[in-house]
Amino acid sequence: MAINRNISTNNEELNLVINNGDLKALKDAVSKLGFLNEESMLRYLLAVMSKSATRSLTITDQSGIKTSLNPSESLLKSDTQSQ
Repeated sequence: MAINRNISTNNEELNLVINNGDLKALKDAVSKLGFLNEESMLRYLLAVMSKSATRSLTITDQSGIKTSLNPSESLLKSDTQSQ
């Protein structure tokens, strides 16, 4: 597993261990986009997602084309799972 999730017993802390290909992708994106470090980029991504009214985001790719991004179904809760 590339991301290991550890939640403390008081539910006030979440530690993510990012390794393998996910860490490489994160480091590559940080470098490419000029963020200070991985934490800075993750904070920005969290802020962007929290501003979104839906799970869909629109980005502009390297050629200037706007593309909508949506999470795959495997990343979402099913209708039978509680919210």
